[in-house]
Amino acid sequence: MLWFALQLPLFPMESLGYGTTSAAVGVVEQQQIVLLNRAASEAGVRPHMTPGEARAMSDAIVLLPRQRETEARNLRHLADWAYQFSGQVSPRTPDGLLLEIGASLRLFGGLSPLCRRITEELETLGHAYRYGIAPTPTAAWMLASGGGRHPVTEHADLADQLAPLPCAVLELSPAQQQALHGLGLHTLGDCLRLPRRDLARRFGRELLLQLEHALGERPEPRRAHQPPRRFHRQLDLPAEAHDTRSIAFALQRMLRELTGLLRGLDGGTQSLQLELLHARVTATQLHIGLLQPSRDPDHLLDVCQHRLDREALAAPVIGLRLRVDRIQPLAPETQALLPDPARDHAQQHQHLWERLGARLGDEAVQGLGLVADHRPERAWQTQPSDTTGEHPAGERPLWLLPQPTPLRQQQGQPCWHGPLTLEHGPERIETGWWDGGDVCRDYYHARASQGSRLWVYQDRRSGNHWFLHGFFG
Repeated sequence: MLWFALQLPLFPMESLGYGTTSAAVGVVEQQQIVLLNRAASEAGVRPHMTPGEARAMSDAIVLLPRQRETEARNLRHLADWAYQFSGQVSPRTPDGLLLEIGASLRLFGGLSPLCRRITEELETLGHAYRYGIAPTPTAAWMLASGGGRHPVTEHADLADQLAPLPCAVLELSPAQQQALHGLGLHTLGDCLRLPRRDLARRFGRELLLQLEHALGERPEPRRAHQPPRRFHRQLDLPAEAHDTRSIAFALQRMLRELTGLLRGLDGGTQSLQLELLHARVTATQLHIGLLQPSRDPDHLLDVCQHRLDREALAAPVIGLRLRVDRIQPLAPETQALLPDPARDHAQQHQHLWERLGARLGDEAVQGLGLVADHRPERAWQTQPSDTTGEHPAGERPLWLLPQPTPLRQQQGQPCWHGPLTLEHGPERIETGWWDGGDVCRDYYHARASQGSRLWVYQDRRSGNHWFLHGFFG
């Protein structure tokens, strides 16, 4: 196994919406500064100062009360996002994640491409980060705490690579840390050179457990995070937004989190509910629909931005709420050996239609659809754009059998090399009464267990028996 330990040193501040600000900001807990950004540090503010002392150093500093519940919720959300990189993600409260990436290396083309993907996404989300990589979770976390040394991929190298790390990477009380320094123990190597029994006697079992976990000498089971099958997020803005373009960064961040979850679940979405939150006015609710399920963050942002461009704000926006209640299966795109102009053209047409629908409204963008009518002048109609992706009534198979083939049934379910899944239907065909060949059939699009698409029907004139009538291409 290979573990990626992600630490977010400014996470309490980022959870409050101030991660990327250039202003001096400090986070306060129990009347002490527990976290500050670079601007506050440059102004002379230091950890453990009281709010009064901090304001004496910088009258412009923004002091925020720490909100641990918000941090815990946001850490779970980040674990949802990280599921795209690993099937085993473990939140490490209060400000980190552990990802088992050994099983993902082949999928992403190796360790370096995977690390690059993770860090690029983190930067897009606006997170400060550091990380470590090692065969055990504790060793990876220690490497991250020590400044993110080179990845350690072999168990045999753990002791040598951990030895130079300062004892500060150990999670001990201040009194225990001071006792280590009092004995001249400044690095993990110093600790590892002492007999284990002496370490346990002087500093308790906890120090020994951390070292054994780091070296892989003791099992370290971790509970894997289970991502939800829906996406609900709310993001408060650090300042009021007076136009829709001002919320682009916040919206991009939420869509990145959404698409990370979708990729992890091998899914996409065709419908998003976006709410613009106001201080004293009811939230503005927007629906964004797509012709086909998607998990492309740039495409989703483009469609959402076109929808926002035609919205007149009722009041300044103080936050966003994004909801996706249905995640649909979406197979990963395969890289074609040769260009496919037809596929590219169809995708461009689809994206154009979605942008027009978002900007002008779905009711303003109409397509043509078939009508089950034998008269040509009545065999078509206009229909909304969001229905064009459905199978039109009367779709016929490429291969129609000369004679329908009876199908066996299993508990009322038609079978053809196994039970069939009915995907679309019924389409009733009841005709021919005038020439003696009258039929009354309910037709369905069915999917066989090996993937074939079939055209089957239930004969309502012969005791509801099932028949196979054709194959789709």
